[in-house]
Amino acid sequence: MSMALLRAIRWSRLATALFTLAMFVTAATLALPTYAEPPTKTYRILMVLWRGEEDAVQGFRDYFATQRIPVEFILRNAAGDLAKLPGLAQEAKAIRPDLVVTWGTSVTLALLGPHNAADPSPYLPAAGIPGVFMIVSQPVESGIVPSLASSGRNITGTAYLVPEETQLRAARSYFNFDKIGIVYNDREDNARLSVEALRALAPTLGYTLIERPLPLDRKGNPRPDQIEPLVAEIAASGAQLLYQPPDSFLNVNRDRLTQAALARGLPTLAAGENPVRNSYALMGIINRYYTVGQLTAYKARQILVDGLDPKEIPIEAPKRFSFMVNLPIALQLGRYPPMNLLKFAEIIENNADARRP
Repeated sequence: MSMALLRAIRWSRLATALFTLAMFVTAATLALPTYAEPPTKTYRILMVLWRGEEDAVQGFRDYFATQRIPVEFILRNAAGDLAKLPGLAQEAKAIRPDLVVTWGTSVTLALLGPHNAADPSPYLPAAGIPGVFMIVSQPVESGIVPSLASSGRNITGTAYLVPEETQLRAARSYFNFDKIGIVYNDREDNARLSVEALRALAPTLGYTLIERPLPLDRKGNPRPDQIEPLVAEIAASGAQLLYQPPDSFLNVNRDRLTQAALARGLPTLAAGENPVRNSYALMGIINRYYTVGQLTAYKARQILVDGLDPKEIPIEAPKRFSFMVNLPIALQLGRYPPMNLLKFAEIIENNADARRP
């Protein structure tokens, strides 16, 4: 690696650290409590998760701890099983917490329901239980809310997905491409919506989309053993970039997907943080899960402590996204980040497992 590149990377680390500090100060300023002393009531928050605790949940917990707001957390994990969600909705109605927090689109639709449900009675808002959702990539397109300005009912929440157009335009500041491949799980709303967005953007941004939905097994579940063959097909079709959508199944199988791409010299652009930070994706234009969790907790506080009506609280994503670059993967692919990108990118260097397949 050249000395110039090393110096640029060192400067990028400093810039990233300063940016992170500025964001922390901004977030802390926005989240200052409006009361002199912390409340004495202990609020009961039921958190219904899709795949267990992770950074967004930790960010949510840390916010309440930092703000010294007494909370009893009741955690339930669906563990990726849709069949568990009706029972969790019934449990929520039985225990009647002060607030329900839902993680992910599937959990949110099952417990909080679509905004235009013909019969809203099965869902928690109709039972008078307010809800806040997080890690929902496209709350309007998935039918949870009619607009980001207001849910029109007893819920609010946060979005975490950086718009696909923003992701692709930012990725082109790294290198150009005109063929994008995508492997996706057609059973997940997030993945389907992402594919639809990429299709719609193709004429505007001037690329060809190579789609490969995952085949299903006899039980109707996507087959992980088909990830590598589909990536091979995409590479053979001339793709210059593999896009990993916001897809829980592919997040669990991120090593299979990103290693298969890396083995064929195919860079991966990820919509989420984990494939870049903890796997073999080259880059991601993302909102950090931890930051999303903190923003969601702020909205929860507005309901519980400040007494705001959830429908008065707009649905938002964090104000600034991160451009993450996995440096060990960049070196393996021979794609060194351009100097102008190094000025603001977050460089990931601790992927010790990254290696040539």
